[in-house]
Amino acid sequence: MAAEWKPSPVIKIYEALGAVADGRVEIDGDSARVASSDRAKTYDVRHDPAAGSITANDNGSYWQGYLGYPGIAYLMARGVLAYDSGLTAGLAGVPWKELATRYRNDWAKVEKDVRDDLADKGVDLDRFDAGIAEISRRLEALALTKLSPRLRPPK
Repeated sequence: MAAEWKPSPVIKIYEALGAVADGRVEIDGDSARVASSDRAKTYDVRHDPAAGSITANDNGSYWQGYLGYPGIAYLMARGVLAYDSGLTAGLAGVPWKELATRYRNDWAKVEKDVRDDLADKGVDLDRFDAGIAEISRRLEALALTKLSPRLRPPK
């Protein structure tokens, strides 16, 4: 029996929506290549819909055991994971790598920065939070397992 993914941190859902908004998900059948926000790296995603399994080679998926943003973005782009497309607008162009570096990978600080930016753009944060919570529920309901073999993250 394949191992299930740990629940993905909510910030990874934000990041996935940003990847979709930026058009950084390049689908090829049951696989995809997802570019990082600064486009310096490309992550590989492989999906076996029949087995309900997926893998991606981002750091979160590889080292932390939760499905990271490239896998989530792929599922959204493929229509496997339904989401409110209105959630993407405020997340287009967010410089995730730059924010992670600035806040030394303190994702709570990154999230606060992004949320402050969303509020400045006039995004209704209550509606946004409800949408994020719904995506999180749907992602967990998919009960996806880890697809082998795993690929190491790009350098």
